[in-house]
Amino acid sequence: MIASTYNSTYKLSDGNYVLINSLSGALDVINTDIKKVLDDIKRNKKLTLYPELEELLSFLTKRGYLFNDRDEELNKLTIIRDRMTESLANSNSGVTFNVCTTYMCNLRCPYCYQGHEIHKISHALTPAEVDKMFQAVDKILSMENERGRFENATHRMMLYGGEPLLPTTRKTVEQVVKRGIEEYGFRMYAITNGTFLHEFLDFLEPYKENWDYFQISIDGPKHIHDQRRITAGGTGTFDRIAANISLALERGFAVGLRTNVNKDNLAYVKELATFIEDQHWNTYPNFGWQVSPVTDHYGDNLPNHLPEHELLAEIYNIFGDLEEFMDKFNAKLGTDLNIRTSRIRQSIRTFDWEKVSELDSCSSVMHSLPYFKECSAREQRFYAFGAEGLIYACPEAVGKPETAVGSFFPEYNLDADKHAIWDQDITDSEQCSSCSISLFCGGGCAYANLMRNGAINKPYCNDSHQTISTYIKKNETAFLELIK
Repeated sequence: MIASTYNSTYKLSDGNYVLINSLSGALDVINTDIKKVLDDIKRNKKLTLYPELEELLSFLTKRGYLFNDRDEELNKLTIIRDRMTESLANSNSGVTFNVCTTYMCNLRCPYCYQGHEIHKISHALTPAEVDKMFQAVDKILSMENERGRFENATHRMMLYGGEPLLPTTRKTVEQVVKRGIEEYGFRMYAITNGTFLHEFLDFLEPYKENWDYFQISIDGPKHIHDQRRITAGGTGTFDRIAANISLALERGFAVGLRTNVNKDNLAYVKELATFIEDQHWNTYPNFGWQVSPVTDHYGDNLPNHLPEHELLAEIYNIFGDLEEFMDKFNAKLGTDLNIRTSRIRQSIRTFDWEKVSELDSCSSVMHSLPYFKECSAREQRFYAFGAEGLIYACPEAVGKPETAVGSFFPEYNLDADKHAIWDQDITDSEQCSSCSISLFCGGGCAYANLMRNGAINKPYCNDSHQTISTYIKKNETAFLELIK
């Protein structure tokens, strides 16, 4: 008998422990005696069996905390992974085509991961390049169907850049949107700085039913935002962006507001929340807010970088209860934070002691599924088209030709070997497969792993252990309530 590789324990102030398992999703509060039993098993100490202990071991086995041996655990892991892979292939969630209409950008945000030299390139996709891009779309969809994936799925197309919505890209945008929706029935959305959004809404109005949302960033109240999200000429953008968000919401378009946080603007998140309320944005059902740390995918030691677990702690300090904050603003955490805490959050919200004894190696939440892969790039569900004619497996890789997996202009070519490199999960990494929380994490951002460590299966862990520990600490009251 062995303790699961994917067990983690966290001590509470009353001396009890939170026990979680990232494979099964099980979550329990245990006392020191049970903790000692698990520790003894982990250390291969021989146990003296008695009826109560046998009952406890049976319970821990059902919950996925114990296995006969590592082979049994790996077999369980493989079965779950293969079923999830099959389910994904047959799901309604298909491919996302990411269209970089141009590398040009009218802003010069100091933390931009793309760097600003690329933003000076004045080229936008031409009609001929757009035609070739849609020919590539046809070939990719045909390839996916031949692989037995996404035959009846709804596919998406995302516009981004650079900055996708510029006066100089209008014809490109019109061509891409018109064809994407009218010919392919794609769902569409855009990641935009929002400065020229008002010039595109009339065109997009007839396509509103197929338009999911605009992701637009505001990094704080006006006096903070205008120091960060500035034009190439150095002027602020807050007033124009805020006006365009209001306009889009009023016209029925969904807006996902993003706030990129580091130590420079952390103290002003609360003031921005007040502004959001004053504008009544959070009263619109089509509004959402994502608070996300500025990423450092390249290991550049960005000045005033804020680790994600510190941001998580500060959100609690600023707003008190996380769930109330999220409900009030239809808010969510940044991608990594959300993935690493979502299954534990779900367990806390729906925990039912009466059902625990009925569950086998599953979870206190029936649909708490492990993360074998953090993102769609690892699932080969992203196809990003760069403005120079190259195809990338991840939208964040666009503009770095050395990471391209193919081309769509002047001719289509997809390098199967380069593309296959992205199709890796936690079992392809020795470090991840033996990490207790890897199935809460999914192996991290594939692109960050590649940039920082030279390979997708060499994880940049990004303080993931501290993030989960912080979340449990901030929710200690909820865990203590579970044992009353």
